[in-house]
Amino acid sequence: MSKITKILNRCPWLSYVIMIFLAAADAFVSIALIYPNDFAPVGIQGFTAMIQHLLGISVGYIYIFVNAPMLIIAFFVLNRGYSFKNLSYIVSFSVMTVVFQEIISRFDLSFIEYHAESPEQAIIAAAGYGIFFGVIYPITVWLGGSTGGTDILAALINHFKPAFNTVWVLFSINAGVAVMSYFVYGRYALPVILSVLCSLISGFISDYMLKGASSALKFEIVTNQPNELAEEIMNELDHGCTQVPAKGMYSGAESYMLICIISKKQRVEMEKIISKYDASFGFCTPIKSTYGYFKYFK
Repeated sequence: MSKITKILNRCPWLSYVIMIFLAAADAFVSIALIYPNDFAPVGIQGFTAMIQHLLGISVGYIYIFVNAPMLIIAFFVLNRGYSFKNLSYIVSFSVMTVVFQEIISRFDLSFIEYHAESPEQAIIAAAGYGIFFGVIYPITVWLGGSTGGTDILAALINHFKPAFNTVWVLFSINAGVAVMSYFVYGRYALPVILSVLCSLISGFISDYMLKGASSALKFEIVTNQPNELAEEIMNELDHGCTQVPAKGMYSGAESYMLICIISKKQRVEMEKIISKYDASFGFCTPIKSTYGYFKYFK
């Protein structure tokens, strides 16, 4: 368990403080990059951005209105902590969006908004928000919540229909946002491109932070020199091994299997180590996530 996890377990309220801060930051960045440049990010926020563009109603009001029914259902059927953290994010995002927009309008702070003057500059705005959202979304998930919208919808579908593939539902919603943005923003292809680009960048970063950064390789090595091989692995790669007795079903020979988890960057070093030992072979399997840190003590 990491130090951060221990701190959050001792101070549960800290998770809500972070969620509120991230929501406020999301509201500010959305106002600065998305709304002035006439494109819609994917998900529920994309629909609210298009409604704001068409009707002039602040995203802050629309976002909380759209999420309210899902939040109510989630409160009764899903984990209460998950529901409350989503509520804190959605309410904070909505309130701060209205507050920031009012402050910018009343005090003439329009310089805060980034108005692209060319397609290239618009791409910078979409990429900028994609990077920002790609970073904050995994943090909300680690805290036990989400940013609301389609995440709550997916959680509800998974609760009532565990075998149902929510990927297609989310894909349909995101595709719908991209297609609708073509008509909402004056029948231009650029808003569609910006929406897709923003989605791809945020999705790539989120996926890496949630899975890629913690992914690793599991090596299973059959050998008759387990002590020597394990010693070199632990000294050279700083990863421990688990030794399991093994028996060859073809030859009947007694041997051992070493199980070791290493980072993806250490694959070549591991292969070099295994090649030094006769009658030893191994194979690796990618794993999505690792938890904890297990250190070898002599």
